Amino acid sequence: MLLELALALILVKIMDEIFIRKNQPPVIGEILVGLFFSLLAFFLPPQDVMVNYGFSLNLDMKHPAFEFFADMGIIFLLFLSGMETNLQDFKRSGKGAMFVGAFGVLITFLLGFTFALTMLGFGFTQAMVFGTIFTATSVGVTVRTMMDMHILNTDVGNTILAAAVADDIFGIILVTVVLGQGEFLELIVGISVFFVVLYLLARYGVIEKVMNSTDHFIHTPYGLVGITVGIMLLFAFFAQVSHIATITGAFFAGLLIGQSAQERKVVNPLRAIAYSIFIPVFFVKVGTMVDFQLLVGDFNPLLLLALPIVFVGKIIGCGLGAKISGMSIRDSLRVGVGMTPEMEVALVIASLAYASGIFPPAIGSAVIATTIIYVIASSLSTPVLLKKMYARD
Repeated sequence: MLLELALALILVKIMDEIFIRKNQPPVIGEILVGLFFSLLAFFLPPQDVMVNYGFSLNLDMKHPAFEFFADMGIIFLLFLSGMETNLQDFKRSGKGAMFVGAFGVLITFLLGFTFALTMLGFGFTQAMVFGTIFTATSVGVTVRTMMDMHILNTDVGNTILAAAVADDIFGIILVTVVLGQGEFLELIVGISVFFVVLYLLARYGVIEKVMNSTDHFIHTPYGLVGITVGIMLLFAFFAQVSHIATITGAFFAGLLIGQSAQERKVVNPLRAIAYSIFIPVFFVKVGTMVDFQLLVGDFNPLLLLALPIVFVGKIIGCGLGAKISGMSIRDSLRVGVGMTPEMEVALVIASLAYASGIFPPAIGSAVIATTIIYVIASSLSTPVLLKKMYARD
């Protein structure tokens, strides 16, 4: 377990540096580390013997401690996503962002669901999960590209930024419904109770008051950071007992804490903890979920058809939402292309579906592999397409 964690943390930081220098998303390098570990398990024998002493050649990536680090990475990732969600930007964009986010999620989900149900022969629940995986947008690549082109502070740029917030919220709600556990009635009751409590906490500023009191009375080093992590885990636990995904609780905990005055005091220490340890281990874990022993001979090439379907679906859905909100056809198309990249949340949903046993191991591994391919392809193609679309301007 110690060797696995040591190698994972050292290698991902080396890969992060390489990918940042190449102006590429570092998360891709972290996934490649996981794929490298998976390849080692595929090619190396499980054990070797030297001088009558047997020792293992494979890394134990399924060790409970490694799983714990990866699970914490998911929770921290969605928690920080909630903290960094700017509700003021969302409110300013208003109608346009809502339309872009809603249509992007809806069209992409319907296309992915229909494709999985009819072409891949998935069951109803499996098809719903497959469609959900590709709904969430990650606009980090788009934002970086538009910043380099000095066009981020435009109608298109502002709409993409705010629509990404709406997209995340719609996507989290969809994940909550699709990955919810238990009977349907229990799930409905759980979701209802969760959001009622969430509304009351937000309405009366309970979390903000807790953060203010903590900041005022507790002066031990990193005391505020520790209690913030505790609140995050409490929300994740509350979501779990409500029969919904723990990441939903973490996301909304981050959303509430992000509106408090103490957000600026805790966000940097939390980022340091999350991005130095837990989040990289999660993405390494995602890479290791691609089991080459299961894929050999069992990978369905029809899965690759999902890539253009999802890509076009994002452009159509988000572009349609932008057009309905009053943007020109050209700018609507630009918004659609800018909303095509997917990254963290798509991988989180795919890994949760794999871990929950919704897909059999071979199919689950193939779905993870397909998701990784889309993440890499969309991250590389979006900057090129945006630059060509703005070339005349």
